[in-house]
Amino acid sequence: MSKSQREYPFNFGRVFFPGEKNKIPDQILFQPLGNHVGNVIEIVKKWSKTDLPSELSFERVLEAAKIHDMGKPQKFEIQAKTSKEGKFQEYIYSFRGHRYLAKSDQDAWAEALAIGHHNFSVEDICTQIYQLKKEQKYTDILTKRPLVYASELYILEMCDQIEAELACRVFEDGNQADSRTFMDFTISPDESDNTVYFIEPWVFGEQNSLELSFKSWVMRPSEVNREELKKYIKDDKDQALGKALDRIVKNWWKLEKGQPQELNTKTITLKAYPSVIESKTWTAKDFYKQLGDFTPNPMQTEMFEAIYDQNENANKHPAVLLKSSTGSGKFESVLFPALASSYRLILPLPARSLLEDQKERAEKYLKKFSILYRNREVSLVIDTGSQMSRHIYKNGEEVKQRTSNPRRHLYKGDVILTTLDKFLYRYFAFGDRQKSFTFPLRIHQEKTLICFDEAHSYDELAFTNFHSLVKSLYEAGRSIVLMTATMSEKYLERLDYLEVINYIDDFEKLNRLKQFQEETLKQKYSNKKAFEWVIDVERNSENPETFQNEFAQIIIGEWNAKANCRIIAVVERVTDAAAVYQQVNNTLDDNKNASGRLLFLYHGRIADQLRPDIYKQIQEHDSKNQPYILITTSAIEVGCDLNADVLISEICPPENLIQRAGRCNRKGNISDAKVILIGNSIPDFANSLDESGWQEYQKILKTMQEFDTQKISECISVIKQVDDYRVVELFSMLHDYVYNADLTCKHAHEKGLIITRSWTPSATLVYKKGSDKPHTITVPVDRLIKKKNEDNDFANTYALEYRYNQETTRRELRDLTWGYAYSKDIVIQIHKNNEGAGHYDGKDEYEYNPDLGFIELPGVFIKPRKNNNEFEEKLLYKDTKNKSVIIRYTKALKTVVY
Repeated sequence: MSKSQREYPFNFGRVFFPGEKNKIPDQILFQPLGNHVGNVIEIVKKWSKTDLPSELSFERVLEAAKIHDMGKPQKFEIQAKTSKEGKFQEYIYSFRGHRYLAKSDQDAWAEALAIGHHNFSVEDICTQIYQLKKEQKYTDILTKRPLVYASELYILEMCDQIEAELACRVFEDGNQADSRTFMDFTISPDESDNTVYFIEPWVFGEQNSLELSFKSWVMRPSEVNREELKKYIKDDKDQALGKALDRIVKNWWKLEKGQPQELNTKTITLKAYPSVIESKTWTAKDFYKQLGDFTPNPMQTEMFEAIYDQNENANKHPAVLLKSSTGSGKFESVLFPALASSYRLILPLPARSLLEDQKERAEKYLKKFSILYRNREVSLVIDTGSQMSRHIYKNGEEVKQRTSNPRRHLYKGDVILTTLDKFLYRYFAFGDRQKSFTFPLRIHQEKTLICFDEAHSYDELAFTNFHSLVKSLYEAGRSIVLMTATMSEKYLERLDYLEVINYIDDFEKLNRLKQFQEETLKQKYSNKKAFEWVIDVERNSENPETFQNEFAQIIIGEWNAKANCRIIAVVERVTDAAAVYQQVNNTLDDNKNASGRLLFLYHGRIADQLRPDIYKQIQEHDSKNQPYILITTSAIEVGCDLNADVLISEICPPENLIQRAGRCNRKGNISDAKVILIGNSIPDFANSLDESGWQEYQKILKTMQEFDTQKISECISVIKQVDDYRVVELFSMLHDYVYNADLTCKHAHEKGLIITRSWTPSATLVYKKGSDKPHTITVPVDRLIKKKNEDNDFANTYALEYRYNQETTRRELRDLTWGYAYSKDIVIQIHKNNEGAGHYDGKDEYEYNPDLGFIELPGVFIKPRKNNNEFEEKLLYKDTKNKSVIIRYTKALKTVVY
């Protein structure tokens, strides 16, 4: 530290560059450090004591607030942010490393909070908790309640962030005023009074307002200063501008002797949103009428009463397993009471294909909800990996985000739609290091409800993880709901700690629901559909064209038999779906009518970039009762809100048939709905029945003339659940590290290894054609193995991986390297011939039709003939220079059928 720094320390809390981002600023504002810290202390003091995690939390957070920025004067620096080309973008400031200078003689815990603020990473938090546990007086509370430290740190950071956002708004620094997703609060100005700001949620107890004063010293660059900066600009030395301005500011501060004459003061008032103050107590009937404009059915009413909690501190912690039929309104039964209770609702879904339907439904209700609570922002988060976005709604409309990174959402949302895989990833705080613990904390907040829809969809390894996750959340006292239409009794036995609300096997409840559907909803034909089994159609792997042709003819026959009908046709293989689609397309006179497109193909290998729009078109037709033919695979069978006249399905296990039939006459308004089953054997890869189960299933199918969900559900068998001890142990290790700060398990987290559904890792398949936007899907790597006859070995196909470049702080595509596949982000690129980096080598060009999707998967890897390791799989890749690369992954345990 220089002599001038000791004499006149740089006592700045924050620095602001109001106005345009000019290389020569008109003025710079410096908030006094004492003013900033004083405001943070005032916010801490006003924080509702009932929202603090423990009785001693207030004193610790208050002490941390007093010392958290004490190291700023020593670390102050102004910098110039530049582009990759070295061009000036804006001035920024830094106090890098100041938090490590925080010291407290009174409380080691408070000191740890002060040092921990800003980063909020899982590594920092677990390390700090581990260190605190060494002190006897902290051991007991951190063992019993390991999230107390993280919760207090979060409150400290929220107080700091609230003050920061208000300061940015007061000092008119629009860039810094961008809404931060780390902030659990939304701040908006009162349009009629520029000294009033509204904040939601309100955490300051019964008081109606909070007054804060903001001060700023003003520095206006002199003519000499301007000439100095101009010299760097003229010499095109933008990168040197930061150091030059830093030197100018520090000289100015020295001349002012640390007490500038020009000091501005503005006092503002922070208030709760008026709509929050006016919040009312809801009944199920009133809330459904307001938000959905319909009357809740008995199941929805019972679920509302089980979940709804008007207490702001969430006294209820429901742990419910809901069994109810497809189309009975399970989604609304959870969404509505969650919104009425101001819960953060997290909805992990079993497949990404369900997200588009759920997104549209959630968005519709969130827009209405934002009208109920005027001027209050509500938001929807989509988090799947390929999709990461946050959508904000206000007064019935979607509004633009004030953020520089729309993909960084940190679960700041009223509703979060995700997948089980991604939710596990967030549960264990994987991802960007900074703020990574935000996910575990928000998952475990009192006002969070986690609902697992289509809970019957998980089996084998996925069920092991699913069950471990649900049990962990239950033991932590979290609010959880599982929803299913067809979960087997074997799986239900393992979830016996949940309260069951059963509208399938409880006939009294089932009858009340049916009576409501018939009398109130006027669903005269509820659950009624004819059934036909076309058993004489056989699929021969040597000649699949015969099966495909007969399937197509049945579709066309049904289409011609009933005008303006809606048909869903489901097959088990993508190749069959594409072939049937092409045959039907060639047979139809026209694929369009006045209402638009009539024929659709939808499956999991259609590009991620196209699937959402296809599903949206299908749903638009369905909602308007317009005719369509949808040819699909199991990608459509769960969670999709469609109401077909006819369902035509290749024969499949009973649980799948029930789900598919749920898309037929879903609204109970079709008098002649029918289900047609085709084929005489279930493909081995899809089968869940043993021989006796298959015989019983056939017996019931042969005698059925009306589709009977109850009879078919009695045929459901399940794969015997053998919990893979390796998955159980890995889950336990990750949990002990993230939630108990057990540093002996840190290595498991550092490896980034989390097995969600399968030990087989996935790769991203990319088709590139010139400057066109690439099309992508995700596939397991074992589906990319070369066939013996090599008829799936295509030209210009390359295996690559994303690697993080620390110098550029960006991910870059590099050649695939040796090692464990789990630690790699593998990308398989297919280039159109003569447009890739390689040469045309006599191999066939990969035929890609975006309408049909990636029908054939390219053979990229070779499975070595000899592999003596019974626990590990190896795949060999040879690049264009014939250089060999081997990737490895763990083999799965084998399963048997009950």
